[in-house]
Amino acid sequence: MKESKVIRDPRAFQLLADETRLRMIYLMRAKELTVSQMAADLGLSPQTIYHHIKKLKESDMVEVSKEVRVDHLVESYYRATAGIFHFVSGGCYDKCRGKDLVGKAFKALGNMGHDLDIGPVALNSISKSMEMLRKRREDPDIITKVYDMDDLDPFNQNDVIEFAMLMTMSDGEFEKYIDAQRKIREALRSSRKGKH
Repeated sequence: MKESKVIRDPRAFQLLADETRLRMIYLMRAKELTVSQMAADLGLSPQTIYHHIKKLKESDMVEVSKEVRVDHLVESYYRATAGIFHFVSGGCYDKCRGKDLVGKAFKALGNMGHDLDIGPVALNSISKSMEMLRKRREDPDIITKVYDMDDLDPFNQNDVIEFAMLMTMSDGEFEKYIDAQRKIREALRSSRKGKH
């Protein structure tokens, strides 16, 4: 079992809203258990426990840790895949937030006195560049390591994630990163009303 794990599946948030599944995760963090053992501990039927196990496995929060042959049957033992789960929303930038967030950012810039006239071409260019930048910033290995550091506040965490991302980029990735930043800047500058 890992010490901590980043979970990005939005369905996982809903799974742990169920008290039974949450209690199961707590039990499986402490030790490996069979469906029958969990059913006895929680006072539920094995069928109910198996139903919940299946959903938790699909979201990668539970795994089979070992299988033991008992007479003619093979009994599976389950455990949590990590001691701590970090739930990170994201990873669906273009589909669920890309252009909407960029549009909100433009509105905020307008409120700051930056009068922009963003056409569909510029909006699409900015959204695609932002998607590439966000994907790179959402590296699960970096995020997991940073979230494991208890002495960092959220602002420090963001800085460390940014610095780690920059340090671990290859030269080619860094060039793409700089190119994406350049495209965003050019699109914004060309969209200013009354430019020049």
